[in-house]
Amino acid sequence: MSITSERVQRVKEFKQEIFREYGYYYYVPMAEAYAIQVPVTVGCSYNKCLYCKLNQNNKFRELSLDEIENNITKLRYIYEERLDSAKRFLLAGGNPFVLSVDKLLKIADMIRSNFPKCEYISCFSRADDILRKSPDDLKALHSAGFDRLCIGIESGSDEVLSFQNKNITFSQNLDSMRMLDESNIKYSCYIMLGLGGLDMSESHINGTVSLLNQANPFELTVVTLVLFKGAALIERLKSHEFRRMHPIDALKEGREILSRLEINTIWDATHKTNLFPIKGKIPEHRVKLLKRIDDVIAEIESGDLKQYELKRWSKWGTE
Repeated sequence: MSITSERVQRVKEFKQEIFREYGYYYYVPMAEAYAIQVPVTVGCSYNKCLYCKLNQNNKFRELSLDEIENNITKLRYIYEERLDSAKRFLLAGGNPFVLSVDKLLKIADMIRSNFPKCEYISCFSRADDILRKSPDDLKALHSAGFDRLCIGIESGSDEVLSFQNKNITFSQNLDSMRMLDESNIKYSCYIMLGLGGLDMSESHINGTVSLLNQANPFELTVVTLVLFKGAALIERLKSHEFRRMHPIDALKEGREILSRLEINTIWDATHKTNLFPIKGKIPEHRVKLLKRIDDVIAEIESGDLKQYELKRWSKWGTE
């Protein structure tokens, strides 16, 4: 099929139509950054975490099956010349796994009907989205292609989770991951450095290490707390209920967690929110990772943090 100017324009229009409701940007799991994104929900069904403003005030909405089918039809047109390479798919939205099992199965059928080379379907999920499904439900979803879910656990500390109004506990996070293990659904996890601030850092470290050492994520995405404009956490900061952690202390927090993990996984701390981007397998690369972090800490503490940050951001695009 030749690429005509009309086709190029049509593809551009379809992309705008498919993702218009999400606003200026929307977040996808780092582990699935190259998957084909299929809008099924907008916003987050919970949307009450103090630290989060990722959904840009979008009210949670489930797209209808007709809307989803229309989006998939447009995606089929966009990828028509590359169908053999269209293998990884991501349901877009804050936590699409909140959808009913029946709806998720119908969506999977639509995707696989239009993209026969589909290998798996991923999405973000909260722990309670998983816990509301039975073991048989999860097995059915896995058989339909669901795999490599991404769970935003953020912390293993009940103190931190409660303070940040996550409405999830240590036990719920652990139970949800164990249910996925039993259903053979692979999963990655997000953890957030600095989420407990200065006062809850020890609790954050201990709880997160304890939680992860009982789990089996194929990858850990490590990010550092940022203050989103309009996030409720800002009021806690102003009232001194929350004392924000210095970037170097957040890096040290990550180092401590990394040094105590006993699982086989990937440590991916390359997100831009982190003071120092680093990635590797553990336990294989743990010593090298810790050495690199220690070198950076020494460099920063012996110099000017501002200059270090300017240097880091100036060369980010080439890293």
